[in-house]
Amino acid sequence: MPPTSHPIKRALQMMDGWLDLPEREYRATVYLFAQRLPADEVLEAVEIAQAKLPQGGMDAFKYFCGVCHGKIRERKIQLAWN
Repeated sequence: MPPTSHPIKRALQMMDGWLDLPEREYRATVYLFAQRLPADEVLEAVEIAQAKLPQGGMDAFKYFCGVCHGKIRERKIQLAWN
């Protein structure tokens, strides 16, 4: 499948080949994070997790979730200061 330019679709493509988990395990979570973060930040979270845990698996997925949660917290703090 050729790479796509939409960040969420690209994130899902990256996860498909890397996590080695059933797509149903992560697809809904990615879309949930996409409701709370800009799409490029979700893609960046995948890239960060992939660099940290290139072997993939559930630990890598949990790391991705942690990165997203951190980004959400940062956004909330920034909004509180504005």
